[in-house]
Amino acid sequence: MTSLRSALFATLFAIALTFGIGGRAQAGSSCGSDSDCAGYGRCSSGECGHCGSDSDCNGHGRCSNGRCGSCGSDSDCTEGRCSNGRCGACGSDSDCHGNGRCSNGHCGSCGSDSDCRVGRCSNSRCGSCGSDSDCHGGRCSSGRCSNAH
Repeated sequence: MTSLRSALFATLFAIALTFGIGGRAQAGSSCGSDSDCAGYGRCSSGECGHCGSDSDCNGHGRCSNGRCGSCGSDSDCTEGRCSNGRCGACGSDSDCHGNGRCSNGHCGSCGSDSDCRVGRCSNSRCGSCGSDSDCHGGRCSSGRCSNAH
């Protein structure tokens, strides 16, 4: 079951990076309780991103169909701009709000740890970790912060 969940998370994360939907990158983050989600929705069935209302999403888009990440305007997003109803696209580094630099329209690219609000910079991406303390409120699981985008 653990390997199936890990494979599912890896697939969801790859899809999120491919399509640049920063908020959805956390939809598959593993959790044991709501606090593991670091404000990105509630923990349900071992994964973050579930919601019952917009307040559960804490600025990571609005709640739509029980999932965080949808948006109607840039003000709905803590990272990136609202594009095609999803948070995450960027036009400049300032759109990323500390989650790396903007590269090819997507937040998360980094050159050093100082570019990252959450986790460390590894392979030019923010969010890697060695312990929970690297994640600034999230949980370190398999070398990746649960609250990384």
